[in-house]
Order: sequence, then C-alpha cells, then structure tokens
Amino acid sequence: MPPEKPLQEKQNNGSPAGPKFAIRTMKTDAEELIKTTKPSLIQTLGRETRPLNPNTRPAKKLPIRLIALIIVILLALGTGGFLLWRSVSITATPTTNKIGATLARTTPPSAYFATETSRTISVKKTDRAEFLRLMNDAWHEKEREGTVKRIVLKVQDGPNERFATLTDFFDLWRVAPPQELLDLADQNLMLFMYAGATGNRLGLAVKTRDQERTFAAMLRWESSLLAQITPLFFDERTDTIVAPFEDRTYRNIDWRYLKLSQDKDLGIGYGVFSASNIFLFTTSKETTETVINRLFDAR
Repeated sequence: MPPEKPLQEKQNNGSPAGPKFAIRTMKTDAEELIKTTKPSLIQTLGRETRPLNPNTRPAKKLPIRLIALIIVILLALGTGGFLLWRSVSITATPTTNKIGATLARTTPPSAYFATETSRTISVKKTDRAEFLRLMNDAWHEKEREGTVKRIVLKVQDGPNERFATLTDFFDLWRVAPPQELLDLADQNLMLFMYAGATGNRLGLAVKTRDQERTFAAMLRWESSLLAQITPLFFDERTDTIVAPFEDRTYRNIDWRYLKLSQDKDLGIGYGVFSASNIFLFTTSKETTETVINRLFDAR
C-alpha cells in the first residue's frame, strides 16, 4: 500500500477544505497581546518608570491647623500694632502745658454765659501782626444785632498750643495792666464781641480770686487806661474826653464806665459780677448790661 500524502497536499488537490487550525507559538501569543492590550504593558511600565517633572508636581495642601495658626498670628500682630499706635498718639497729644493751661486740642473752657456764635483764632505768641489781622477780621464780620459771638483764642507758645490767658491777651495788644490784676485772674479767659446798634464791641470775662483787690487794681489803672487800650476800639474814633469814670449800677451790680462818644455806644466799662466772681471788661454800655443779664441767666 502506497503511503498517504500529507494533509496539506490533499487540500491542494481540490479535496474539500476542512476547518483551518492556526499553529500557536509563544511568539504569536506575545504579538497578539501587544496588539490587543490597551494600554499596553510596555506603556504602563514606561509611565511608572518615567521621572516626575518638578514643574508639574501637584502642590501640597496646608493642614487646617497650620492655616488657623497663621490667621491667629496675623490677628495678634494687627491688634498689637493698633494698640501701639494708639498709645503713641495719646502720648504725643498732652492735655496740659507746663503752667497748667488746657491745650488747644481739647475742648475749650466752658463759657461763663450763653453766646449765639463762636470763632476760633490761633496765632503764635510772637506774631502780633497776625493776631491783629484776625481780630480785625472778626470785628468786621456782620452779626445779627443783639447777639454775642465768642472768640476762642489759641496761643502757640513754642512747641505747645494752649488757650490764651488774660496775660496773653494784653501782651498781644501791647497793653500793660496792673500786675495784681493778672495775678488774681483765673487761667480760663473768655473773649467775646457784642453786635450792638452802632457796631461790634469787644469784651472779656474772667474769674477773679478777690473781688475787692481786683476792683482796687482797676481804680489805680483808670488814669492811664484810655491811652493804652485805644487799639481795642479798632476803627472807631473817640471824642475828646474830659469827664472821668463814673459809677453805674445795673441790676444791683456796681460797675464803672467812661463814655467815649456822644452819638455811638462806645466807652470803657468794667466791674465784678459778685455772684460768680467774674471780672468784666467791655467797650460799651450796652455790652456790659447785656453780659450782666446773661450772667444772671447762667446762674
């Protein structure tokens, strides 16, 4: 019997083809795995072994406790800085100067009587020209008749600024009153202007420690008083005066007056309001009487 032909030869000769069987080897299996696996093992291994780029490294998240601690530190620093600023600010703004006068940065001394308006003037103690200019400007301001305007005078004395005393006021006018009058006066001086029917009139009020001695000092000053205080009349012209001071009484308050004009309410008046120990000095009769009325109202 002749030997049989191989299977492949039979198929080539036209015999019916049966199912084809592929011969698997390790090489073919490996190639198939590379084609069908996504992502491939090689790519996976490449990503795992590829070094990380420091520029693309994700940022680490801060722990919540660390964030809270930073916020607390910042708040503490802010609060401490504010308290330090406040303490320095308060220290740099004193309330009294070396002679005990209230500084101009605080509230002005209380007025002895009511006023309708107020104006503050601040000048250097050595700048008399500026003082006269500002006072003249205040005197020319038109006010409603019968009203009183308070003048709050601040004096810059070296590095300090304080409210003016009676001594400061007379020094700026170049007026030399009796020293006893200055020694008896309180530190709190009140300046004012009264709007009368014939113009504005200047006046002052200050407490005194001794009524009788104050009155006696003014009596001694009467002989030279008019010659010294002429600047306090501003632009007003006085008549030739031959009569002396005369005694006046208004609402049981004794005061002295020197009339300086026949057609205007202009003169020199002074007295002590005994109920409050307040020394008054004005430049008209109507001003004196108006202030006495207001002092009674203020009691």
